[in-house]
Amino acid sequence: MILVTGATGFVGRNVVRALHTRGKEVRCLVRTPATARAVADYRVAIAYGDILNPSALKEAMRGVDTVVHLVAIIREKGNQSFDLINRQGTEMVAQAAIGAGVKRLVHMSAIGAQDNPDCPYLYSKWQGEQAVINSGMTYTIFRPSILFGVGDEFISTLAGVIKAFPVVPVVGSGNVRLQPISVEEVGDMISLVVDDPHFNDRIIEIGGPDHLTYDEILDIIRRTLKVRRLKIHLPLHMMKSLI
Repeated sequence: MILVTGATGFVGRNVVRALHTRGKEVRCLVRTPATARAVADYRVAIAYGDILNPSALKEAMRGVDTVVHLVAIIREKGNQSFDLINRQGTEMVAQAAIGAGVKRLVHMSAIGAQDNPDCPYLYSKWQGEQAVINSGMTYTIFRPSILFGVGDEFISTLAGVIKAFPVVPVVGSGNVRLQPISVEEVGDMISLVVDDPHFNDRIIEIGGPDHLTYDEILDIIRRTLKVRRLKIHLPLHMMKSLI
């Protein structure tokens, strides 16, 4: 049995799809019956609860061999902080998995995760990685580059800005290179490592085949939408003042 946390999210739906295609027995940890509809087509078992609820985690992990942990936030909102969700939440999942005798933990981190408190998001992802590595379980950690696909929060957001405004602000030079990768491919990759010992105790950075600058990504979106837009490059401190 494989437990997927964050199963109804952007990445989670694709992981569940890929596991279902491979004939794996899957249980999804979800918050409500309404959110469970996102995975209703895959004949999965459902456990209701939250990663911050120890009793819900304990119940969800009964009979589980592998946990795929996907719950995370990329921006703080209300009482949901990077520290609470990305660090503490991962620590609680790891502790519950140890208590339930889970053999393997597959964890979604982020490219650039680092031991640097000045970068709160990446620092919280690094701390989550440490919780997984220090758990004593067999693990695989993925660090994906920018993800795209239906429901993404990057390409779709940029497209919305380009559609709505004649001028598009760009942080710095726009020459930072990215390797966008489709969420479907990431789902397939995760489904393949859950039972492959070749990926035991490894941190794997993944990205798409194209190395694109931020400016190039904007240009691709602009051409796809068939609009003309002016790009204004602004230093980081000015962008922060506009947010």
